[in-house]
Amino acid sequence: MATTQLNNYVTQSRARVKGNKATPASEFLPLLARVKTTLRKSGSRSLKANLNGIVVELITNSEHQASFWAENWWAADPSVLPHAQIYSVTGVEGVEPSAFYCPELHTAIFANTEYYGQCKSWALGMAAAILERNFNTLSIHGATALYKGKGVVIIAPTGTGKTTHSFKIFLNQSGKICGDDWAYITFPDVLPERPTSPLVARQPERALYMRSESQKEQAWLRGVFDRSMNENVTVRKEDCEFPTGEDMCSATKGKCVFNEGMQWCYYSFGNSRVLVQRDEILGPEKVVDEVPVNLVVLLRRDDHSPAEMRLEPSQAIDILQKGEYMVLPGAGPREKWGTISNEPWYNPYLLELDNSRQATFFRQMFETWKIPCMILNTGVEGIAPSNQRILAALESA
Repeated sequence: MATTQLNNYVTQSRARVKGNKATPASEFLPLLARVKTTLRKSGSRSLKANLNGIVVELITNSEHQASFWAENWWAADPSVLPHAQIYSVTGVEGVEPSAFYCPELHTAIFANTEYYGQCKSWALGMAAAILERNFNTLSIHGATALYKGKGVVIIAPTGTGKTTHSFKIFLNQSGKICGDDWAYITFPDVLPERPTSPLVARQPERALYMRSESQKEQAWLRGVFDRSMNENVTVRKEDCEFPTGEDMCSATKGKCVFNEGMQWCYYSFGNSRVLVQRDEILGPEKVVDEVPVNLVVLLRRDDHSPAEMRLEPSQAIDILQKGEYMVLPGAGPREKWGTISNEPWYNPYLLELDNSRQATFFRQMFETWKIPCMILNTGVEGIAPSNQRILAALESA
């Protein structure tokens, strides 16, 4: 039976709002007082999440933020004091939609914005700061998957194919999904001369917060997404970003789904999202929460670099630290599409960036554990041949 209503919330700000990731306590505390005054009037909910042992608490008057948060994370014991807090509050008078993080207090404020993607990424960044500093743990903006018992970590800027390639492995008969956005890798306090056990990448999220445009390549996902929680999915034909005419769609080169009688389109807006429980897609037997790190794959998208390059440790670290990438739809404002930008370590979620610590972690991975690293250019060949390169590299890893 076809779904006639979609669980879809349209946020006022449909992308990240301006943020200050280093707000001093002297500026942060007065704003926090205003936020708490708003919450006393509106009421609020408190939800604690467990991110690899770090407890992050969300305090919010937004039902959208609360419901996505509860679906996204493993819940923490409510009686445990949080390591970090996020206040996500609407109705704060005199404040433009904006976000603030105070490193001294391990606390963030999202004022008058309900876009979940930014809240989620800052939660990961807050936990990352504590895990890096106190628990020798590297946080990676990357996808993780398992193929024939071997694990791959795919690190890439937004929009270059992390989810696409991890999903391709997921769909393979011999593949399983771990995560599509984030991974934690913990290193021993004392490095062994010759490691006897592999590094392990762990997934902090229960659900995948995916671009809903994934359904464009996999038509059968429409049924899965129809049953899931959605954010900013287009429900009116006139709001489509990619029209070419009365009946056609420039995204698929086919007919417009609205003209086919559909009531919503998952790829009419470049930043619409869906939150999907992993085992709802292909079943629990295709899902794992951690993978051994046998291969690291970097992705880029341009029209001139070779399709594949094997990287020496110094080359990989240099590419990661520079973090050069092309801004694509869904990864930045429309006026920036096609321009070159930089994202150190391909990780925009890091709130307290320590280049020295990042370089040390990656050097240990590539030199001490001798994890092979390759970079693929998804701009010069299709998904299938690029994915075959990953599988072949895993076979020989």
